Amino acid sequence: MEILRCWFLFALLGLAAAQCRTNRKCGDCIRSGCKWCADPVLHEGIVDRCFSPGEQHLTCSKNHVYPKDKQNTSYIIKNEQFSINVLFQPQDVKLNLNVGEKFDLLIKYKHARNYPVDLYYLMDLSASMKDDKDSLSKLGNKLADVMQNITTDFRLGFGSFVEKVDMPFVSTVKEKLKEPCAGCVAPYGFKNHLRLNNDTKQFATKVDEAKVSGNLDTPEGGFDALMQSIVCQQEIGWRKKARHLLVFSTDADFHYAGDGRLAGLVEPNDMRCYVNNGEYTKSLDFDYPSISQINQVAQEFNMNLIFAVTSKVLNIYKLLSERITGASFGKLDKDSSNVVDLIKDQYQKIVDSLTMVATVDPEYVQVTLSTQCKGEWRESARCDGLHQGDEVNFKATIQVRKCPVGNKIKFQLKPTSLEDHIDVELSVSCDCDCEKQDNPTYEAASSKCNSGGDLQCGVCVCNSSRYGDVCQCEVNSNRMNHNDTTATCRMNADSPICSDAGICLCGSCVCRERDNLAERYSGRFCECDNFTCLRNRGLLCSGPDHGTCVCGMCVCHPGWSGERCECAVNKLTCQQPGTNVECSGRGKCTCGVCKCETRDGVAYSGRYCQECPTCQSQQCAIYSDYVACHVFNSGPLKHNCPKVNFITIKTVDALQESDDDVHVCRVADDDGCYFFFRYEVDISLVEVQRKQECPEPVNVFAVVVGVVGGIVLMGIMLLISWKVITSIHDSREFAKFENESKNAQFDRGANPLYVPSTTTFANPTFRG
Repeated sequence: MEILRCWFLFALLGLAAAQCRTNRKCGDCIRSGCKWCADPVLHEGIVDRCFSPGEQHLTCSKNHVYPKDKQNTSYIIKNEQFSINVLFQPQDVKLNLNVGEKFDLLIKYKHARNYPVDLYYLMDLSASMKDDKDSLSKLGNKLADVMQNITTDFRLGFGSFVEKVDMPFVSTVKEKLKEPCAGCVAPYGFKNHLRLNNDTKQFATKVDEAKVSGNLDTPEGGFDALMQSIVCQQEIGWRKKARHLLVFSTDADFHYAGDGRLAGLVEPNDMRCYVNNGEYTKSLDFDYPSISQINQVAQEFNMNLIFAVTSKVLNIYKLLSERITGASFGKLDKDSSNVVDLIKDQYQKIVDSLTMVATVDPEYVQVTLSTQCKGEWRESARCDGLHQGDEVNFKATIQVRKCPVGNKIKFQLKPTSLEDHIDVELSVSCDCDCEKQDNPTYEAASSKCNSGGDLQCGVCVCNSSRYGDVCQCEVNSNRMNHNDTTATCRMNADSPICSDAGICLCGSCVCRERDNLAERYSGRFCECDNFTCLRNRGLLCSGPDHGTCVCGMCVCHPGWSGERCECAVNKLTCQQPGTNVECSGRGKCTCGVCKCETRDGVAYSGRYCQECPTCQSQQCAIYSDYVACHVFNSGPLKHNCPKVNFITIKTVDALQESDDDVHVCRVADDDGCYFFFRYEVDISLVEVQRKQECPEPVNVFAVVVGVVGGIVLMGIMLLISWKVITSIHDSREFAKFENESKNAQFDRGANPLYVPSTTTFANPTFRG
């Protein structure tokens, strides 16, 4: 893993260095996060002037490197002492940085006592929340007392919401618009009943005076009320230097962006304040706000949203709180009797933690936050478990990634949901002083540029009639124009200049020299070299005795071949001793080794391709007659057993296990017995197993008796099966007959044999 990490870091450094080398002007170089050497004595073709900050320029003196190292990179403009209104030190900072440079800004935070708190209670006043409203009016004084114990500078306000007054959200029947339910007031979108103020006794009165209303659908128009409660800063009475708590109390789901189309409201919410005389006046002009819009204004105005909801919608508002910065949620009892404890607990969770953010575009500046929370530094923007009076250290690592417009950028480091912040003004070095005409190193029509251009930051900027790194070339209008002076130094339009191995001088490539003078680039476009050919045993083209590297390819000397010139042309090693046939005529000699072929479906093998694994029977047949004759005195040659000089026959008790080059033969003799022998490829030794394997004679009597007995037994089994089946069938038929006999009822009234011969008729008109 460590090797991979090092390799990855090395690759990144190499990529950064390559990107730096593409810059040809000082300003372009430092704006890309690189450094520039403005020493005029350097030659552009020898040393790259633009180099990576991680590199050490070998020949450039420090006073010629841009951007210049700064002695003072930070200035603290404002650093007041901690107080009720000052939570951070410092409050205002100016920085001067280069692109790619990092700076660690240390920040201190103190958890203030009695920090001002504004709490606005926004309540759903649909009919289902009547019990909750009654409980809240009774608990208003208790809520004020509890919050004043936390901070003496406490203000309380109250607002309510129902729904957009249009179908299908509320009934537009005239009577229902006046009184949607018994004892209800006309529906409305949002009302600000009590502006934030210190007279907390008014809270219970205003809650008690507020009347419930009604609507048709289950979701409520709470997002309209949320938006107006946040953006109407003056109307609600939010203070800048205070912690903003907005408690949203409901027992129902919410409508959001897109639902307004059901009432024909297609214009998106514009996130502006439209509260006049305490009531939202644009409820039927705009669609509901989206969740992202609520999140945007909550961050902009430093709001801590607390969703105090009943159990049936708790999961919905839990998910909603995860999508709004600084939001939390809590479960209300059925009649909101626990609202005071819920607000106290949620407030404590909010003030006990601090999360820092940077309001800056990461395209230009990257800010990484660390905190010394609980004694140890860790990379995190959040610190939990704070108490009044605690001090926490934060560290903001600021790195410029790209030059901003005007070379300056302002941003803030601030906690979520608080107004307090640190202002940071960042100036970025994106220009080179040596490019300005009033700089002492600037030379107009410099002799170092052949009087054809100006010397700027150590390089020549040629006029329209000259080109080249020292303006040594004149523009030939018949051949090229000034904007394409390097066209003849490229192999094609997409190729680098001189293959990145040289410089283009007056339309021709001059190849770069290497530290090892024996290694060199060549070719019209410096596209060839003599040091990147394939190697064998660490030697280029297997060494100077085997071949030479020409334009990246090995050119072999006589007697050698192959991509690396590693193969001898001599083929004696591919000929079986005693023959002069290459690979037994069944393969080709490649680099001194036989590469066997497959012919007519036969795959040959062996060192000299002399063996046919699929043709074992032929070899076994050749050896078997000699083995049978000499060892077992059998076979066709037993009466005239010849001497054998091409193989050596050896008898053994048992044949050993065979490898790939050893073959075992099994041959039957005249008596029906089998004998075994084995031979090895390329070796003339044949090992024969002394003991033969003969099959046992067949017992004819036992076979005959078995066959006859089997036929008789099968017949008996068939007779028994037939008898069992017929007996079962007869038993069932007899039982059926007996059952029918018992159930039969024969009498004269039913038996057709006893029908009388006379017929009787009744006259319906006879009255006698």
